[in-house]
Amino acid sequence: MTMVDRLSPLAPASPLAGGATTNAASAASAAIGDLGHRVLGWVGAVGGEAAGSAAWTARTGEAQGAAPDRNLLAQRGDIYGLQQLAGDLSARFGATPTQEGDLLRALEGVTRGAMVHAAGLSGASGERQVAGLSAALDAAATAPAGEGIDGVVARLEAAAASFGV
Repeated sequence: MTMVDRLSPLAPASPLAGGATTNAASAASAAIGDLGHRVLGWVGAVGGEAAGSAAWTARTGEAQGAAPDRNLLAQRGDIYGLQQLAGDLSARFGATPTQEGDLLRALEGVTRGAMVHAAGLSGASGERQVAGLSAALDAAATAPAGEGIDGVVARLEAAAASFGV
């Protein structure tokens, strides 16, 4: 939280929305929240069910604006924007290229687990769809990890492990 945030009547900016926070727990939680929106957005776009997205928004707040783009799917691109997310977090924390690679792999692990879980429950209630994502968010928050980019990676790895995939 900056001095401007404390003086403003508005809520502090999200860690992924250009804020300058380098708190590992906040950054990992924000990344998981953002990934949840992206994954559930794709589940809704493919399956036509948006119950999970609504439940996740109620838990974590509004999405950062990432929306499913079928053109990326046809091109076999990075449909979740993981490389950009890893690059943004790496720049904020001053990560080395090796650390950025570790971060990208951790983000991929969370995304893979979230996708398997959410797609497998695409017809279920919103609360049931986000149960695994909520458990991942809780696992990241309680993971015994330090600060800096290594702390973010450790928290994301704990979140990925919570899916058991």
